[in-house]
Amino acid sequence: MEHLGFRGLVRQVAAGVSKNGLTGYSAQLAYYFFLSLFPLLLFLATLLAYLPAHHRSQTIMSILGKILPAQALTLVKGNFEDLVHTHHSGLLSFGVAFALYSASNAITAISAGMNQAYGVREERPYWRVLLMAVLLVLALALVLMIAFAIFFLGPIAADAVAGRLGFHPLPIVLDIIRWPILLLAVILATALLYYFTPNVRQEWRWLTPGSLFAVFGWITTSLLFAFYVNNFGSYNKTYGSIGAVIVLLTWMYLDGLVLLVGGQINSVIKHAGDGVGKKTGAPADARGSPPNRHHQEVGR
Repeated sequence: MEHLGFRGLVRQVAAGVSKNGLTGYSAQLAYYFFLSLFPLLLFLATLLAYLPAHHRSQTIMSILGKILPAQALTLVKGNFEDLVHTHHSGLLSFGVAFALYSASNAITAISAGMNQAYGVREERPYWRVLLMAVLLVLALALVLMIAFAIFFLGPIAADAVAGRLGFHPLPIVLDIIRWPILLLAVILATALLYYFTPNVRQEWRWLTPGSLFAVFGWITTSLLFAFYVNNFGSYNKTYGSIGAVIVLLTWMYLDGLVLLVGGQINSVIKHAGDGVGKKTGAPADARGSPPNRHHQEVGR
């Protein structure tokens, strides 16, 4: 990294994004993210219906309103509120199954994009990739569910504990630290994606330059895109009722691109440290295949 330099890093990452066709993989991710969104909303809405915290759905929409454009938020909010008021036990199992299927497809698409960013072939058997995707979805769901439980249900528990123990600052303290907890959960989820999805042997790290770029890139991109659409965009006038879907897909496309660019950043830094791909910014040859020596070194 020292001999690479910031300018060299930016130049090689930009070259890698273009050469590896990561914008095309981002479009695939947007499609799978879109398929995963509504089963996820179905699962969350049905789960909330069984919890003594129905008003928490308003908090969820309030948080989404800060990062989603108004048109996309209207689309999501309408479907979510309809589902929240539907109390059917069968929807929970269906939501879990379909969300798991859709999210697993999204993980395999991320894996393909990461392999392209690292310049390696996918030589793992299909069943192993599928198993990795399913287990990774479950792990990510567990991490985020714990974080959201602390974020949404923590204040209720803190009020009850504070009343019994007489420690009244506890709810205030939890209200402050729940945001960093949510941020750490997102960072952990990103680290899991960057570690398991590419067919590359690497050391586990909680924080990488790519994961930091992805997390803060998601926040920045979402805020800027929401500001643009809410103030300058005219998707509803141009596309009518389908404008909300276009806005939502565009937002997901940008998020997918940020995720893959983060993987390209990690790839460039790793190859620079290994002494590979210093000139091209990507270890692949003209056919998109990595040199045999390097591929034997990093392939899982």
